[in-house]
Amino acid sequence: MPQPYDSVVADDAGADDPGGDPFKGIPFLGDIAGMLGNEASLWEGARQAAAQLATGGTPEHNVDPVVRHRLSEISRVAELHTANVTHLDIVPARTEPVTRSGWAAAALDAIRPLMDRLSERLAGESTGDPFAGLLRMMSPMTVAMTAGMMAGHLATKAFGNSDLGVPMGRVLIVPANITDFASEWSLDVDDVTLWVAIREHAMHSMLAVPHVRAELDGLLLRYVEGFQRSDRAFDEMLELDPDMMSEPSELGSQLQRIFGNPELLLGVSRDDSQNDIVQRLETLLSVVNAYTDDVVAQAGSRLIGGFGALSEAVRRRQLTQGADFADRLLGVRLSAEARERGEAFIVGVIERSGRDGLARLFEPGSLPTPNELAAPGLWLARLDLPLD
Repeated sequence: MPQPYDSVVADDAGADDPGGDPFKGIPFLGDIAGMLGNEASLWEGARQAAAQLATGGTPEHNVDPVVRHRLSEISRVAELHTANVTHLDIVPARTEPVTRSGWAAAALDAIRPLMDRLSERLAGESTGDPFAGLLRMMSPMTVAMTAGMMAGHLATKAFGNSDLGVPMGRVLIVPANITDFASEWSLDVDDVTLWVAIREHAMHSMLAVPHVRAELDGLLLRYVEGFQRSDRAFDEMLELDPDMMSEPSELGSQLQRIFGNPELLLGVSRDDSQNDIVQRLETLLSVVNAYTDDVVAQAGSRLIGGFGALSEAVRRRQLTQGADFADRLLGVRLSAEARERGEAFIVGVIERSGRDGLARLFEPGSLPTPNELAAPGLWLARLDLPLD
């Protein structure tokens, strides 16, 4: 027969440590604290949730050896032509075909340093409210769960690294998603694979440039550090009308609103200081994406017979994907307007200074400001100014 929970709660629990755990000495909440303190367990749970979302709970087979070999051949062609276009002296990257759950796991590893920093930021905020203290204590769990949901959701459609927007350290490609996309648009699978491989190698090459990578890493970190606890977010999350219990569709809509919005789920809001960071982050990523698209156009148009139709299909895919966790939490996905500004900047630089001028993006200190993004001539003029 199970024994009853038998423990002594001290009357002065926490009295000598007003700044410590507000639930110290309370058995049930103490057990919760112990579970939440197991960081490895939390992230293993996040990994399992990501895999579940990525696969829809259905069995997933390893990448077929034939597909793996074919991707290796296509990747070598893509890497060679990308290097010829960019002229960047970058260490070649090994392309790895992965399953959806494999991509989700790698994406989770890539964003974990940012999520850990967010967790530290939220857990470090002091408060005298016991309920707020419980929520603060739960920050590691909610952050890990949100990250797992984001990675799993993205994995259902991702072609490769560039769909995350955060450097992953290696070139990963998801053949299953490429095959589904090719079938949906009646495209040749090898053509789509080659298009994706060129783009992934081009993106990898640009983000391997030290000052570009440093700028991106710094902006992402500062963006995450701008989140703060929001009483409004928690109040809104908890405002579920009891009458909705009799209306499953209404209740489902409200729950979807909460679980589809990481700011509500985490109980955070954006600090005003993030506005400048978001603008700079959007500027950087619009240039990175537009430059990558230009490389794909140069290399792909020579290698892919139906390049125009394929590019149009990809463009429509980008427009119809809509906002998701990555957009709402990390702020790294670009709107159609932001993409157009990046494309206009690249075209403007080429018109004024040719592709030699475009190559100046890789000079230290040369990344354009938000104002220069709309005025490529101003950017070129700044680069020609004499150094002090």
